[in-house]
Amino acid sequence: MNQAPPEPNTAPPAGPKAALRHIGCGFVMGAADAIPGVSGGTVALVLGIYRRLVAAISHFDAQSVKLLFARKWRELARRTDLFFLIALGGGILFGLGTFILLIHELIEPESPARPYTYAVFFGAIVASSWLVMKLIDPPTKRSQAICWALGLLGAAIAFALTGPQVFPDVHEAPPLWFTFVCGMIAICAMILPGISGSYLLLILGMYHFLSGIPKALLKGEAVSADVVQFAVFAVGCVIGILSFSKVLRWLLHCYEPQTMALMCGFMIGALRALWPWRDEAAFLGLPSIGGLLGCVALAILAAVAVCGADYLTGANNKIDEAVHEPVE
Repeated sequence: MNQAPPEPNTAPPAGPKAALRHIGCGFVMGAADAIPGVSGGTVALVLGIYRRLVAAISHFDAQSVKLLFARKWRELARRTDLFFLIALGGGILFGLGTFILLIHELIEPESPARPYTYAVFFGAIVASSWLVMKLIDPPTKRSQAICWALGLLGAAIAFALTGPQVFPDVHEAPPLWFTFVCGMIAICAMILPGISGSYLLLILGMYHFLSGIPKALLKGEAVSADVVQFAVFAVGCVIGILSFSKVLRWLLHCYEPQTMALMCGFMIGALRALWPWRDEAAFLGLPSIGGLLGCVALAILAAVAVCGADYLTGANNKIDEAVHEPVE
């Protein structure tokens, strides 16, 4: 019978080189999460830190609280892989803040750079999907058939979720319960490869409202109601990720090929959100020949860059950094 994954004994050794790598990984994840249609979970999966991230988050539980109150700092840090999370979290915040300010302008509907920006992301996600697909290794033909079915199901779900916007854009502060629920939904999507939390916020009508708060804070234009909204959203994110990470870690431990297949399907189906000309009225939204060739070239370059980075770092051969766990 399948059991929950064992508790970790020690975290992998940390050092300046590892910390810098994790900060860099976090920066790329944060940049991805800032862009509707791109998932930070996809980046974590390709970079080989996904399972370690899920495991570390899932260990913020009652046992960790006991260690906290007992002031057993060393054991708490080791159990939660704290230094890894601090380095990664710092990179995520820096990347998220930077790209909300920079990329936000490039993906505005009126921006001429919008299709070229999405073309880069489209190529990168196509290559990432292929890399993740190579990692799926079902042991039997029955398992293989289940993986194919789950992959198709994941693609269909992501394709449907990245369709037309369901809710109108929020321009004034919504009820706090709605902001809280949006935080839970967004963070669960962000940790899943393929489904972008920021894109779900766009569908829910909350993306422009929430992304405008950091800008207002930097300009000194934010009011107390905006700060409260952002705080409630952050609380929803924390509760959502702590709850969902345990389920996800169990799935990766007990049903790894099936879970990976579903995630890969999410990634492929979510490509709909990154079609460079999805908002155009023409058939399939195709532009002029010059624009088409430019986007195709950028997509190919992005795909080559992802595959090249995977080859140079060996991330595909060591999908997740070792988290030493006792064998039960």
